[in-house]
Amino acid sequence: MKTTLNLFNISLILFTFFYTSPSATGTRLAAAQNILESPKPLVVEVFNLPENMEVGLEIEARSPGASWARKGMEAAALLISVDGAYNQDLLLWTGDEAFSYRIMLGRFPKGKHTVSVALNLARSAARAQRAEVRSLRPLLFAASHGANNVDDEQLAMSHAPILYARANTIDRFTDLPLVMYYEILHEAGADLTVRYTAIFTNEDGGTQTAALMARWGRATDIEWVYQFRVRNGKIIEETFQGIEHEVKHFTGTRTNGNHPLLATASDNNNFSDLACSVVRYAPLPVRARLETATRESVMDTYPQTYRVMIEELRREKRISDTPADINTIADPREYLYIEATSEQEGTALAFDVKIAGQPKTFASDMGDARLRIDRSGYFRTAVRLPKGVSHAAIETITARCEATSKAASERRCNHLKVVRALMLDQNYAPRTLPLQTQPESSLAPGETKVFRLAAK
Repeated sequence: MKTTLNLFNISLILFTFFYTSPSATGTRLAAAQNILESPKPLVVEVFNLPENMEVGLEIEARSPGASWARKGMEAAALLISVDGAYNQDLLLWTGDEAFSYRIMLGRFPKGKHTVSVALNLARSAARAQRAEVRSLRPLLFAASHGANNVDDEQLAMSHAPILYARANTIDRFTDLPLVMYYEILHEAGADLTVRYTAIFTNEDGGTQTAALMARWGRATDIEWVYQFRVRNGKIIEETFQGIEHEVKHFTGTRTNGNHPLLATASDNNNFSDLACSVVRYAPLPVRARLETATRESVMDTYPQTYRVMIEELRREKRISDTPADINTIADPREYLYIEATSEQEGTALAFDVKIAGQPKTFASDMGDARLRIDRSGYFRTAVRLPKGVSHAAIETITARCEATSKAASERRCNHLKVVRALMLDQNYAPRTLPLQTQPESSLAPGETKVFRLAAK
């Protein structure tokens, strides 16, 4: 999300992240990891590769007694090594609940390899010093021999970025990358772009929590990380999202094949290809098809992301029954989430929800024009409902088209359509509510469109 990187943050990055040259930095970090006394593995798995291949790892594990919501008990950390060399850390962010974590190890040569998983006490929370690994399963992907004549999965897996942890998040259990997904974007002509995006638990800087809910329908931080463009079987361009959302050309180093190394380098989770830290993460990327869906819909596939989002907000005291500022919200289970699409021309949208027996409506923008949605395409917003209200009490959802100060030849909310409504249940899982089928509409500023839930 957009923010101004202050002098303190810049100093922190320069102090904690060091840079000599990409190759020297990687060598120095690897040497530092090898100097440390290796903890006894919890589990070891040997695998054989018939050829050079990309390898992922599925780890079903839990951290007994841990909870991301409780300070000092957030999570145990696992240290992942391959053939005796440091590969990455994994925070068991679902805590006491067993979960199948999927990570990317990288490309390895033909032959026998050994992956070991150990408890990293130094990176674990003070009162989360136990980990239980229930199963370990290598995931093998056919190797990519270049950008030509390979399928989309091969191409995406072979270039998935690996992220150094942001310096001021290490041992603080904040702004953790939970999920990484990739999109295959077919452009005009023969060009093809593969873009990777990470979903973080939250963001310590940037957009305030209440604004995140109103304008994005979530309090996680979703940021594109890195992308590359292919033309005639060759990669012709590599870019990443730099600090202040600047699109920059990637000139950094790689590891374990063609995997670019990037560091989360600002409090709103933008990136650098020069910085590094002593911890790195590599969630295994999953394919997302978002031509007719929001980025937030990826979270729906992983309900645990909602839970850990809420737990971090609660630990950081950003949830209250009586929110008093822009950085505080109610329990996200008390919101109605609306997914819609529209093409905005000098306009912005907000939504009002009418509840049976309530004299007033509840607005996504809370009466603040800055919290309306002025971007085009698929989007999600959230409307806070009274505590204890169920979806059965929702009478109407009204879309409201408002003019903005942006220049436009004609101000319209074009091709407006509400495609989904959902709420989180008590276990934090998203539940889609039935909507009456409505044709798309085009609204002028000041006009509204009413939507209703379908009768069961």
